[in-house]
Amino acid sequence: MPDPAGASFKAADVVDLYTHRPPYAPKIYEYVVEHALSTGRLLDLGCGEGKVARPMARVFGHVTAVDPSANMIALGQSLENGAAENLEWIEATAEDAPLVGAFDAVTFASSIHWMDPARLFPKLADHLNASHVLAIIGGDEAFAPPWHDEWRRFLARWVPEITGLPLDSEEWRASRRKHLDYVDVVDSTEFVSDPFRQTVESFILCQHSRDTFALHKMGDRRVEFDRELEALLRPHADGDGELTFRVKTKLTLATLRTM
Repeated sequence: MPDPAGASFKAADVVDLYTHRPPYAPKIYEYVVEHALSTGRLLDLGCGEGKVARPMARVFGHVTAVDPSANMIALGQSLENGAAENLEWIEATAEDAPLVGAFDAVTFASSIHWMDPARLFPKLADHLNASHVLAIIGGDEAFAPPWHDEWRRFLARWVPEITGLPLDSEEWRASRRKHLDYVDVVDSTEFVSDPFRQTVESFILCQHSRDTFALHKMGDRRVEFDRELEALLRPHADGDGELTFRVKTKLTLATLRTM
């Protein structure tokens, strides 16, 4: 039987590596705030370690951060602004979270594809202000780095090895589209970050914070994976062993479609 959606993110060996993920392009936060008609209450679904919830708690009056992983929530609470008084953490799936009241904005940061839209969006209909905005965020990977072509070949070999599906499979693409039957998109834009520096070792560990290459899925294949990826990356590192790249983050703004 396959693991439940997003089950990898409950595992300590994934959560422990989450801090190796690059930040989103920072302008996404400003853009969401600018397009929210009110900064009263924000709901962050599939919040992980609070990559969106924690900074947004500095702007919104109240933030509710929902994630099914106790380990993720514990990590988030230990990070900057994770213990803010106006930041409420709830351990639950988005579909089953005990929501109270109405929200002005709902964010999905690299998470909406894990959710069941047929259950989620009818529930959200009872918890959204009329002027709400839904913000769907994704993208913290290296954008067009010097090793891009080598990286794509690497993924084309390793994604099927671990998942049994080809890179960018139709199943993968469909999971990123399924919510579109429930929302009306009002804006879609992309932001590119300033240059970000990361050691080769940290870049490799970052890959194991992702569901596809989670350590419990890799097993003995981790040694070969890490060795091959290091050989790919090392020629692109500077004298300090660091890579330099930018991150491109996509932001889609939407409203709930009237059913």
